Amino acid sequence: MSQKKYTFSGTMTSRRLRPALLSRAQRQQFTAFPDLTDHLIARYYTLTDDELAWVLDRRRDANRLGFAVQLTLLKHLGRGLDVGEAPPLAVLTCLGEQLNIDPAKFDVYARRDATRREHFGDLCAHLGYEPLSVELNQALRAWLVPIAVVTPQPFALMSALLDELRRRRILVPRISVLERIVVLARTQAENTVYRLLGEITTGHEEALDALLQVPQEHAMAPYTRLKQWPSHAKPSNILKLMERLQFVRQFPVNDARLTSLPESRLSGLAAEGKRLSTSSLAEYAPPKRRAVIFARLMDLAQTLTDDLLDMHDRLMLTYMRESERASVQEYQESGQALVERLQTFEQVCAALVKARAEQLDSYQAIEGVLPWGQLVASVNDHDAAQHLRQLDPMQHLSRSFQKVRTYASRLLDAFEFRATPSAAPLLKAIEALKEMYRDGKRTLPDGVPLRFVRPKWAAFVMDDRKINRPYYELCVLDELRLALRAGDLWVEGSRKYRDLEEYLLPQDVWQDKMAELSLKLPDTFDLYWQERSALLNAKLEEVNTGLANKELVDVSTSRGKIKVTPQKKRVPPQVEPFARRLSARLARVKVTDLMQQVVAWSGCAKCFTDLRTGKTVEKRHHLLTALLAEGLNLGMTKMAEAVTDPEITARRLMYLGDWYLRDDTYKAALAEVVNFQNAQPLAAYWGDGTTSSSDGQRFPVGGHGRKFGHLNAKYGREPGVLFYTHVSDQYAPFHTKAITANVRDALHVLDGLLYHQSNLQIQEHYTDTAGFTNQVFGMCQLLGFRFAPRIRDLTETRLYTPEPPSSYPMLAHMVNRTLNLDLIRENWDELRRLTVSVRQGTVTASLLMSKLAAYPRQNSLAQALGELGRIERTLFTLEWLSSPALRHRVHQGLNKGEALHSLTKAVVLHRGGEVRDRSKDAQNLRANGVQLLVAMISAWNTVALQQAIEEIRQEGHEVPEELLPYLSPLGWEHIGLTGDYSWRTFPEASVEMALPVG
Repeated sequence: MSQKKYTFSGTMTSRRLRPALLSRAQRQQFTAFPDLTDHLIARYYTLTDDELAWVLDRRRDANRLGFAVQLTLLKHLGRGLDVGEAPPLAVLTCLGEQLNIDPAKFDVYARRDATRREHFGDLCAHLGYEPLSVELNQALRAWLVPIAVVTPQPFALMSALLDELRRRRILVPRISVLERIVVLARTQAENTVYRLLGEITTGHEEALDALLQVPQEHAMAPYTRLKQWPSHAKPSNILKLMERLQFVRQFPVNDARLTSLPESRLSGLAAEGKRLSTSSLAEYAPPKRRAVIFARLMDLAQTLTDDLLDMHDRLMLTYMRESERASVQEYQESGQALVERLQTFEQVCAALVKARAEQLDSYQAIEGVLPWGQLVASVNDHDAAQHLRQLDPMQHLSRSFQKVRTYASRLLDAFEFRATPSAAPLLKAIEALKEMYRDGKRTLPDGVPLRFVRPKWAAFVMDDRKINRPYYELCVLDELRLALRAGDLWVEGSRKYRDLEEYLLPQDVWQDKMAELSLKLPDTFDLYWQERSALLNAKLEEVNTGLANKELVDVSTSRGKIKVTPQKKRVPPQVEPFARRLSARLARVKVTDLMQQVVAWSGCAKCFTDLRTGKTVEKRHHLLTALLAEGLNLGMTKMAEAVTDPEITARRLMYLGDWYLRDDTYKAALAEVVNFQNAQPLAAYWGDGTTSSSDGQRFPVGGHGRKFGHLNAKYGREPGVLFYTHVSDQYAPFHTKAITANVRDALHVLDGLLYHQSNLQIQEHYTDTAGFTNQVFGMCQLLGFRFAPRIRDLTETRLYTPEPPSSYPMLAHMVNRTLNLDLIRENWDELRRLTVSVRQGTVTASLLMSKLAAYPRQNSLAQALGELGRIERTLFTLEWLSSPALRHRVHQGLNKGEALHSLTKAVVLHRGGEVRDRSKDAQNLRANGVQLLVAMISAWNTVALQQAIEEIRQEGHEVPEELLPYLSPLGWEHIGLTGDYSWRTFPEASVEMALPVG
């Protein structure tokens, strides 16, 4: 009888050598018992009456307990117990209490493998579970492919596959079998994407491949050159950006078939292409290589479009500021002569008034002030009249005309603009300029529109009843940027400047989404107004009476104006010595040891995954070094010089930064740290995680970053960037982003409340004066947040009431006008659609708020949101006056934000505290890196203080609980932030054994 020979084919060998789909840590997450919360135990390990009876039918306590474990495990995880596997003690305890059986009896059950198998078979038959067959395997793979088209991340696909297995009651097989299903589904999904992109780029294959080749006349490949472009606002750079955009548009980046692919998949391919070098891309198989390159070109087309329009916006603002400075200088040089002319004019007028009153000769009266010839000379002094005209900044703007003209024709010709009906005259003016530029003429076409010209431009656009062409062009180009900001104009192929309708959910979708999101929005405005009007009338009456009777705490009236006494410091004198006593017990810790412990406690390292494979970093201390480089503002190169591990090179850190440190991974990691701190008992003394505050912290921009900074008179004349951070009442920074210094904070308030990923359930939010507008008040109410800003100059605040001011005499000076309720009523459904779209994430709140804030008065949706905000702002102002508790909460919340700023400033200690990153994305990653480190310090200090308090109690001393709310986890004097950065190996200590290491 011949013996069969078994050999490995080449295919099987390559399969075995293929890199693992998941990292060891990720595989452990899917094979080990999950962390069991009280909620999970109650949900999956509580037996029903029928289940309890079924379990009690078993003979002997050990079998009953073991049967119950397998029953609940099958319902929870879709699998049985492996040989030698024991469930967590929490599961045994929970089931033991229900069965009145000692959990230790499970050891007897675990030794009887035949009984375990028999029980599991009975459970599967009774509950309808079946093993994974070939047919089911194929069906699951087919089900997973559409999901893999949307997201190729293995971890997400594995999670979805496990959920589907449990839903279909298919027994969960070995992890290797699941990985194989995911691999095949990913491959099929990738081939689908590459095939469609290949069809779109048919005929462009050679051109795409050529982007990776280095021409003889250049030092780098076109693909590399496309990654680099100037961002400093000047006309020559606009022309350079135009050249890149025209180059990219040679490819079908706007093909209609692209809408059939999920935006997330195209964005993922583009992000991969952004990070890959030409040599790495060249190693890809042609279909994938061309797909990645093309996706990157699509992304570049949108980015270049937005950057071009942004640069034009910044240039026009620059020229406006230059004109204002020239006007100021003109006044300084000729101001005295103008003052003398005005004085003469006043004297002449006074003489004429007196002459008429006393019936005197007017000419003699004038000559009594100054000789007639001198008066005539003064009137005919055209130089003086010209000086007067030069005081208007618009007069100096003509000096910038030639600079704008160098790029204006190409800018307008590059884009297809669309407009709302209100902006139709402007759109017609843009088309007129395009026609003039194309024909090479120097005169405007006949009948150009003028309805869009604002009053400040009118005197210069119309010069002696004739259109002044340079000023007309400047006016059109300035109105263009304003209309783009507002959304009255939009551009085909833009990411930022789209039609407002594109940002909102379709009419036939938003109501279903509202139910899914559990948004409690009244069906009609009348239902909303019924509740709010009753509250508004009650509050108006309460405050009006309180002011009249002088009953409001710390609120008084003086000369018809309301004054609120500033909040006083409410810290008991015992707090400071108690805090010093605790601080003395905190051992000095290196920042590297601190990070290792917080990462071990929170598990946040698992959030940093490779953009391409979804795998985590195997050598965790390499990842932590990259995070520390970002968090301390040191940079990868300097950090590589400061670490003691020779494996950690600058190139290695840059690689980790490119592929693992992203906005989404930072947000997920920050949420894990915040959730860990939120679970600590001490944190509950500072707050319950339902209130928060936000504020911007400015950092100067230095080095190459100076070209990307923005000026704001509030912070001086040096360019800077703001890290806008949300901090919880437990001192945890749970959201941050880098924003330009010349925008109002209020536009970004909602982003942190909506898009953080932590378990915090924020209900009330505080900001300073710069953080509020009427529209923010309105949007917060619609989204279910209570908005509570600290308003400066309360006496200037206006109330809006349903009744005339005479109804509230003590508040009459604050009542501005009655409310336009009909406007809100007419737009109520659109306001609800807007709210659902923002909550769903169809459009970011900050982008939408910036557009609504820029809308002109004729936009009814923007007006209605502002009017709704006036109602909420009035209610808040009335409560501010009547509630000292509210004023105290706001003051306390903002103080926590200020304390966080102090720690943040201490952390950003390198590079002179300057942000030197070269792009907005890099600045945003810097902000995320800094706040993750700050959050780790806050979490570590919380545990350290907790342990110090426990030590004091164990020593027999009393710890006054009333002092604990006044402690803060934001100290850093005991933390070594500088020096050599080394990572040592030590056990991943539990929270109870935390802290000093070595």
